[in-house]
Amino acid sequence: MNPSPKAAAASPPPSALRIFSKHPRLTAAGLVVLGTGFALRRMSGAYAEREQAQKRVPSNLYVSVDRSGGGI
Repeated sequence: MNPSPKAAAASPPPSALRIFSKHPRLTAAGLVVLGTGFALRRMSGAYAEREQAQKRVPSNLYVSVDRSGGGI
C-alpha cells in the first residue's frame, strides 16, 4: 500500500512541532509551568546569594535561621 509518487509529493512530511499548533492550550499551559519554574529557581538563587553575601561580611554578626518551618 505505497502511496503514488504524486500523492507523496503533495503531502508534506509530518512535523514534530505540529503538536504545538494542534494543542495551543497544552502549549500555553506548558509555557506557564516552565516560566513559573524558572522564576522560582531565580528567586531561590537570589535568596541564597543574599544569604551568602551576609555571611561574608565580618561585622554583620550573621545568625543562621532554620527556615524549614518545623521544630524550634
